Amino acid sequence: MIRPFYLAWAVLLSSLPALTQQNQSPGPCPATEQAVLDVGHKLWTTYRNRDVAAYDKLVDDSFMSTDDGGVRKGKQDILAELSKPEGNIHNETDEQPADIRLVFTNGVAILNATKHWTDYDKKAGNSWGGTSVITRVFTCKNGEWKLVVFHETGIPNKNRQPSTGAIDHLDDYVGHYRFGEKGEISVVRTGDKLFETWPGDEPVEILPGKYDTFFTRQDGWVESFVRDKSGKVTGILYTYADGEIEAKRMP
Repeated sequence: MIRPFYLAWAVLLSSLPALTQQNQSPGPCPATEQAVLDVGHKLWTTYRNRDVAAYDKLVDDSFMSTDDGGVRKGKQDILAELSKPEGNIHNETDEQPADIRLVFTNGVAILNATKHWTDYDKKAGNSWGGTSVITRVFTCKNGEWKLVVFHETGIPNKNRQPSTGAIDHLDDYVGHYRFGEKGEISVVRTGDKLFETWPGDEPVEILPGKYDTFFTRQDGWVESFVRDKSGKVTGILYTYADGEIEAKRMP
């Protein structure tokens, strides 16, 4: 599926050469991985220290960000947040990115990498975390790299640990399920593992969560096996973002 975001991203990248032609720098920015990573580390440090003045100098005035929840913010939004005391949630991320991909093109540097993050709820005393793919686009102005675009996409279930409580009743879920008029899903057991097959696809292992829920390493869908009053599994409810798909168990 081609999502609207990809079209918007393509339009944004096509406009970046024009952006770099404005306020041309007296000299080119160093087109090296280390130079870009150094700016990225300064951004991490200044953001962590809530240093508004230093962060302001590293970010272009036309800056736009989109977080993993789809929330868009501009430069002034970020600076306003940093100028306030930290709230109830404290965020920590890896100091250095991993799995780095870097491209220099048309006067911009596009950095794509992964980072692990953890959020701490200071009142409740608990925490949660995940791994995201981040994309940063830097434009060259006055001989320095400036951050102009930030985008974050969460990697679903990268390090999530399966629950061991479902092993004793894996047979409950085995069977064939129907969605729509002709769609058929099969769930089979191999040893202590469950594999699910959708029409035209290869079998995928589904990993147990809590209370009849399962997940995969391939996507962010959550599936919940539905039971009737007697406790028998009668279907599967798949949920993702704004969508729900229900499959009924076949006799």
